[in-house]
Amino acid sequence: MLRQGMYRGHYVLDALRFQAIRDKEGEEVSHSSSALSKLRPPKRLRASGAGGGSSDGEAVLLSGANNSIQEELQQLVDTLEDTMAGMKEFLFFLESYPRILRQPYGTYLILDNCMFGRQTELERVLNFLLRPNAMHDLAVLPIVGPIRVGKSTLIEYVCRDESVRDHFSTILFFPEGSLKNEGLIDLRGNNFNGLVRHQNCASQKRLLIIIEIAEDINEGTWRRMKSSITCMTPCGGSKIIITSRSDRIVNLGTTEALRLDYLPQEAYWHFFKSLVFGSTNSDEQPKLASMAMEIALEQRQCFLSAYIIAGILRDNFDGRIWHTILECVRAYKQTNLLIFDQHPNLRLREDEPVYYWRLGKSHRYFLICNHHQSDSNENIPKINVQDILLGNGGTLPRGEFEALSWRSRIPPYYNYTISCKMQPPQLTVERKKRVHQEGEHLI
Repeated sequence: MLRQGMYRGHYVLDALRFQAIRDKEGEEVSHSSSALSKLRPPKRLRASGAGGGSSDGEAVLLSGANNSIQEELQQLVDTLEDTMAGMKEFLFFLESYPRILRQPYGTYLILDNCMFGRQTELERVLNFLLRPNAMHDLAVLPIVGPIRVGKSTLIEYVCRDESVRDHFSTILFFPEGSLKNEGLIDLRGNNFNGLVRHQNCASQKRLLIIIEIAEDINEGTWRRMKSSITCMTPCGGSKIIITSRSDRIVNLGTTEALRLDYLPQEAYWHFFKSLVFGSTNSDEQPKLASMAMEIALEQRQCFLSAYIIAGILRDNFDGRIWHTILECVRAYKQTNLLIFDQHPNLRLREDEPVYYWRLGKSHRYFLICNHHQSDSNENIPKINVQDILLGNGGTLPRGEFEALSWRSRIPPYYNYTISCKMQPPQLTVERKKRVHQEGEHLI
């Protein structure tokens, strides 16, 4: 809660500072991608609640009037003070925890190599795993969340925790699709060598089973799996974590399901700004920071987009280039709205085709057909997405080809690739007219 308050505070203050800069320069601030123009005038910003969505009770609305701004900033301060009130004992325990970095630009040193924004979820999973079972029944924790929200990363951090490795004698991981092999389901056959993530012979015999599925699990498969685990560990203590994009697995749990969602935009801005500016204090570059915020808000809390675009901005620390990229982001959003009636980054979340922007003058767009992720030991394409965006790397192949989006530096160290082709978007006059009429509610 305190961490989210810090993110919200930085976000609100940054947005107000950038608003003042645009007002001073007489720039237009009503563009739909502006951080302070998501609602109708007077120009306002809605800060989302800690859970990733916006609610009327938790929203902070910042208006253009000075009195209103002061009142709303005071509201944010009051919220933090209310949180701190009567928490002397809690603060005493907090002294044993690492401090939250006060300056966002100091976090760049670790953001590339650690999991961001999932501390609460990590603690909950660890508590589930290390807490003794009330009964001998097999304990099951479902984890539900959309694609690329961070389920695999969270699980990987859990499996690498020393307390978890000391607690369980064996950690088995069933990746997506592996349960189709009936021979793997009966664990009593000891035919699971390829599934072992960790073994600790000194620990009491307890199994931790990690199951990844895309949607649902066959009822018969689930019964055989649970029966096999129970037979192997008659003294109890074994546990299952099952992850899926579908709510269908919620009823399999013996405890409340953990639901992962994309970061609140305030936390995402903290993350994006830290990646872009590194050790540079963004307060010293307010115009660049203002453009970075607009670009960040259009990414719709996508980690993959953050790493790709932040890398380009960081390597090209020039206001003209940043402004060009901002214009490309605005145009690319409008183009996809014209074609698909949906924000492109929402389509990327759903693995739907998207026309993505380029800086090249001859081909301003290319089509992303689909996404893939693979283990770090697999071969990767020679073409990099950043080279496509910047128009570097020479002539691109004809037809559909593979390109590397990002190589993760955190567990499970996936390589993220896309299938794409140099295909320009096709717009009809009727389509343009329709979207211009309906555009307001599509954003």
